[in-house]
Amino acid sequence: MHKSIKWALLGLSACGGGSDDTGSPGTAIECMDASNTVCVVAGTGAPGAMETEFTAINSPLYAPMDVAVTPGTHDVLIADWNNHKVRFVEEGQIRTVVGTAFLGDGDPDFEERIAPGVDGTTVALNHPTSMEFNPVTGHWLMPSWHNHRVRQWSPETGLSLVVVADTDITDGNGANSGFEGDGGPAAGALLSYPNSIAVNPQNGDFWLLDQRNNRIRFVAADYSSIDTIAGGDEADFSGDGGPIRDARFFFWDPDELQPEPSGAVEYDATRNRLYVADTSNHRIRVLDFETDEVTTLPTGSQRFEAAACDPEALCFPRDIELVGDRLFIADTNNHVIRVLHLETGVLDVVAGTFDPGLATTNMPVSEAPLNTPHGIDVADDGTLFIADTYNHTILKVNP
Repeated sequence: MHKSIKWALLGLSACGGGSDDTGSPGTAIECMDASNTVCVVAGTGAPGAMETEFTAINSPLYAPMDVAVTPGTHDVLIADWNNHKVRFVEEGQIRTVVGTAFLGDGDPDFEERIAPGVDGTTVALNHPTSMEFNPVTGHWLMPSWHNHRVRQWSPETGLSLVVVADTDITDGNGANSGFEGDGGPAAGALLSYPNSIAVNPQNGDFWLLDQRNNRIRFVAADYSSIDTIAGGDEADFSGDGGPIRDARFFFWDPDELQPEPSGAVEYDATRNRLYVADTSNHRIRVLDFETDEVTTLPTGSQRFEAAACDPEALCFPRDIELVGDRLFIADTNNHVIRVLHLETGVLDVVAGTFDPGLATTNMPVSEAPLNTPHGIDVADDGTLFIADTYNHTILKVNP
C-alpha cells in the first residue's frame, strides 16, 4: 500500500447484531465479527442473476451500486444495478422487494402511478441507483436511473409508488428524460438520470441529485414542490466562495452518451449543510445553508500520474456518509473507503489497499482489497457496509 496514506481504525463502537451466517463468496465460512475485519454479506464475487432466492452469500449480484442499512439493524437494501432490482438481506437471506425478472418501467397496468401504489415485486426497474430512508414518512426513496423517476417503497406494505417524475406517458423507458417542473409539484417534473437522495430527518424534505442535468433539486416531503437549488446546464467546477445557487458541478460530461452513475448528497442536520460528492471534479463540496456559501473540503487535488489516479487525492468519489464529525467517502477509482475528520481536516483510509482485488470473510480490513466501490452506509453501531461494485459483493467492516 502507499505508505504516505494514513490508515485509521474505525473505532466507532463494539459490533453488535447482524448475521452469524455470512461468509466469503461461495463458502460457508462463519463471520467471526472480530474488530477491524471484513465479512461478505451478499454476492458470490462473480456477476450473475438468480431468480430463485437463496442464502445471500450464494446469490449472485451484478454490479451493486449502493447499500443501505435499515435503522437499528444489520439488514440491508441493495441496488442490484445490472439485475434491475432492489434486494433485501435479512439475517443472511436475500429476496427481491422491488423489481422483476425483466427490466422495464413499472407494473404492466401502470397502476404504480396511482396511490397507494402496487406490490414492488410487480414493478420492473431499469437500473436502480440508491435507496434512502425517510424517517418522517417511514418510506424508502429509490431513484431509478434509466427510468428517470423516484419511487417510494413501504417496508410495511411492500407497495411501490412513483412520487417524482412526469408519468403522463404510455411507455416510460427513457421517453420522459429531461429538465422541467421547477416551481411546481414533484409529480410534474422531468428528471434525467436521478442518482442520490439526502433527507432532512426533522421534516422529511429531501435533496435529489439530478445527474445528467448537473443539478441538485429540493423536494418537499409531501412531494408538493420541486426546485433547483444549485447547478446548471454546464458541467463545471465553480462557485466556491459564492452563493449556493451559483455552484456548478461535474456529474455528467455532455460529450458522453452514458457514463456510470456519479455524484452523491448527504445532509448534516447539526451544521445545516449539504455535502456533495462532485465526482468528476474529484472533490467534496459543501453547501452551507446558514451562510448561503459554497466551499470545498480539503481532500487533495487529483492530478493523475501517467493517466492513473494519484492516491494522495480523491479519484471519482461516488458516495458519502456522515457519522458525527466524520465523513466517510467511497473513493471509487482509488479502490478505497476513506474518512475525513471534519474538525481536523485529516483524511484517513478505513478500507481497501489501492490495488483492486477480492476481499474474503475474516480478512483484516488493512489487507482487504476492493474493486471500484460505488456505495457505502454505516449502521447505528458503527459497522461500515460497502457495495464493492466490480466484485459484485456487499461487505461489512466490523468496527
